[in-house]
Amino acid sequence: MKYKILFLSLVSILLLFVGCEKSCNVKAPKNLKPIDWENYNDVYTVYWNYVSLEWKSNQEDEGKTIKVSGWSPWWYDLFYLCDYAKYVDNTVRPDAIPTILIICDLPGFKEKLNTCDLTKKCFVKGKLSFHVNEMGFCNKVVPVIEVIDINDIYFE
Repeated sequence: MKYKILFLSLVSILLLFVGCEKSCNVKAPKNLKPIDWENYNDVYTVYWNYVSLEWKSNQEDEGKTIKVSGWSPWWYDLFYLCDYAKYVDNTVRPDAIPTILIICDLPGFKEKLNTCDLTKKCFVKGKLSFHVNEMGFCNKVVPVIEVIDINDIYFE
């Protein structure tokens, strides 16, 4: 009986660790492009270069200026970028596909978004930071872009 409980405990712990990576979806694709620090990156490249289950050495880029382009689905009053124009209609949750949260506390940000054409591609320049998404047994570290100048967001 004692060994059965010990065995079941070990199996439970093992399943917890094995299931974590699958449920958090953090297995990076092969042949991933590196970050281009001069030009605009797509969301896919930025997301997969930085998403992880724990703080890693690539977070040494925190605070650097980065450029990202994509389409902007709204989700509960949050501004995200994704790589697919088809998701602009808000039918997919941001954690279901690679997305990057855009943070901007500047005056005029909401007005700018309310007056622009959100069906056009969005270009954002800002500071790279990171946020921890708590996902059950896993904590997923994801990239976030903080906009410092309202003119660093435009649509075309």
